[in-house]
Amino acid sequence: MAPRPGPAQEPGSARCSTLVIAGVAGTGLTALAVVFTAFGGLSSAPWLAAVARGTIVAVPIAVGLYAWCRPPYERFGRMLVAVGAGWSLAALAGSTNSLLYSTGRVVAWVVEVAFVWLVLAFPRGRLTGRWDRVLVIGFAGLVLATYVPTALLADTYPAPSPWSECRANCPGNAFQIVDTQPGFVVHELRAVRESLTIVVFLGVAFVLAARIRSATRLTRLALTPVLVVAVARLVVYAVGFAVRRADPDSPPLEAFQWTIALLIPAMAIAFLIGLLRWQLFTADALQRLARELHQHPDTEQLRVALARTLGDPALQIAFWKGEATGCWVDCGGERVDVGTVESGRSVTVVYDGDKRVAALVHDAALDDEPGIVEAAGNLAAIALDNQQLLSRVRASLRAVQDSRARMAASADEERRRIERDLHDGAQQRLVALRIKLELAEELLPQDPHRGRELLHEIGDETIEALEDVRSLAHGVYPALLTQRGLAEALRDAAMRSPIPVRVDACHVGRYSPETESAVYFCCLEAMQNAAKHAPDATMIAIALSDDGRLRFEVTDDGAGFDVATTPTGTGIANMRDRLEAIGGELIYGSGVGEGTRVAGILSSSASRRV
Repeated sequence: MAPRPGPAQEPGSARCSTLVIAGVAGTGLTALAVVFTAFGGLSSAPWLAAVARGTIVAVPIAVGLYAWCRPPYERFGRMLVAVGAGWSLAALAGSTNSLLYSTGRVVAWVVEVAFVWLVLAFPRGRLTGRWDRVLVIGFAGLVLATYVPTALLADTYPAPSPWSECRANCPGNAFQIVDTQPGFVVHELRAVRESLTIVVFLGVAFVLAARIRSATRLTRLALTPVLVVAVARLVVYAVGFAVRRADPDSPPLEAFQWTIALLIPAMAIAFLIGLLRWQLFTADALQRLARELHQHPDTEQLRVALARTLGDPALQIAFWKGEATGCWVDCGGERVDVGTVESGRSVTVVYDGDKRVAALVHDAALDDEPGIVEAAGNLAAIALDNQQLLSRVRASLRAVQDSRARMAASADEERRRIERDLHDGAQQRLVALRIKLELAEELLPQDPHRGRELLHEIGDETIEALEDVRSLAHGVYPALLTQRGLAEALRDAAMRSPIPVRVDACHVGRYSPETESAVYFCCLEAMQNAAKHAPDATMIAIALSDDGRLRFEVTDDGAGFDVATTPTGTGIANMRDRLEAIGGELIYGSGVGEGTRVAGILSSSASRRV
């Protein structure tokens, strides 16, 4: 059992190829960032700075590739790889070439917007809240309105920056389109954009904090490391902006800028920690759930176990009662409507193939965690399957016990009948024969003629006694069935029926004694039932066939009866017991004025010819 599958995933081979290409490209971009920083000529410690820039690019790409490998986080992984690639272009700001330097500085602004988007979209790669979209759109507008225009108006870019260690020796702005830099660009515009940037970062921190406060434990585990790094970056950004405005030549300023830059791989590591904590918690929770479900809990215990696993005490389970009723019921059997759940709740339907099995009504916050919900739903479906199998096994055991009891009672009754028939029939004849033999012994010396007549009578009665014994043996197990098989035995039985019987047994051979006996006596029982309960019938038809499984059908054209209101008699129970004992199945049906049909299908093993 499984929740209904979603859209087809990217084939495994194609995904591996894409990841390899992305990995190679990421390695190349990391090398590009290292080269531009080491040989750019703007850093006082070029190789140390090159290692730092390479780390800033490589870590997000590596974490992104890791997330890309895991379908629940695939979209986020691709975004993180793209942002890492963007940071590699920002490393162009380490070059003394004014065009490369200016390109790197502008790209850094744009990638910062994507980075904020990434933080708010973690871990699914989608903006789910209204404030998430407001912050991303607002920050994009801020960059377009206050950062990008300075690339066209300013002589130089603010220095130092997280992407360039230059101070007085920075290259000029290659994108400037005016001869003289307006005064407001240096003072008012920079102050406004830096203040608004801090506001955006503060908003990101508040959104993450609010999400953690209202989320499930699983979401808190994933988001807490991200929130910690986001708050740290906010504080360092604010302090760095303040220090740069107060004293651009302050010695600690470069340390602040490097801290801002290095918090980028720190954020990527926070993403990784969040994903790992998510996966470890999910695995542990599902393992605990599997152990609890191993005890075959009832529906209420199943609900409590799922609620504990998903961290939602109000979780409910609804069970689908089938297309015939078209309704859901809760653990108590009460009808529920999963189509109209209250605000803040959501529904996940569990499927077995295309068949609905159950529905989980849970906290809407778990919609961000479909993996664990689906996995828990799978385990719940398996538990329900096990419950149904256990119920069927118990019902089968009860049926077997009842069948054995009926067969034992039937065997006892048959034994008593045989004893009665022997006592009332053959035994009485044999006692009479013994008496007549004693009389013949006395008459032979005195009246030889009468003695010989008596001996002739004894001979005739001996033949009759033999016929009685043969008839008795025939009633237990017909000799013709043993010698000639089903078709001939049934034709012989049909000749003795008070109602005409037509036997159609083409292409039916010999089978095991148990199989032939079960089918023969079932057909015999059906014929006797027709003679007893449908004396108005004009014809009984017996059909035997073998299509890999031996089948039989006995029909009559009598008055019939209402199956729904007529209790099952011992004849039907005996036939069912005979067939089930060898793995067969009995089917019967009737209707008022429609006659009666009794049919049986034997298992393939019982249908094996001999």
